[in-house]
Amino acid sequence: MPKKHNSKQKPDTAYERAVQLLARREHSQKELERKLLLKDFCIEDITPAIKRLADRGWQSDTRFTESWIRHRTQSGHGPQRIQQELAEKGVERSIVELAFDKCEVDWFERAKDVWFKKYNEVPDSWPEKAKQIRFLMYRGFNMDHINFVFEQVK
Repeated sequence: MPKKHNSKQKPDTAYERAVQLLARREHSQKELERKLLLKDFCIEDITPAIKRLADRGWQSDTRFTESWIRHRTQSGHGPQRIQQELAEKGVERSIVELAFDKCEVDWFERAKDVWFKKYNEVPDSWPEKAKQIRFLMYRGFNMDHINFVFEQVK
């Protein structure tokens, strides 16, 4: 009698576990490595598994980076925060820079949209304006973007 596939069954190899992770969403190589190490797979098994996935085109730091930028931009985050998150996920700076170059986001307009969604009214005091500036900085927009927002909403 053939063995039934049980989705609750634990993967036997680092490769199988990595495929399961990639089936849910894109991951960077470093992210996959970290998650597999947490599942007690050894680095000697992880490295060839990730290389095999990359060779087959199932894992790509470039594709992950482009996807991450799209997702985080839609969530209202700015370029500084997105770059920091990608660095934390172990993506090479050159890949991040290329992805941002291909990205067709007007960060000035995006900052304005984020500001309008949260506040939609010009601050009437310095403490209120400082609060709004902190919010936009936390979201990952730089002072050029923030100054543009306040120039536009005067």
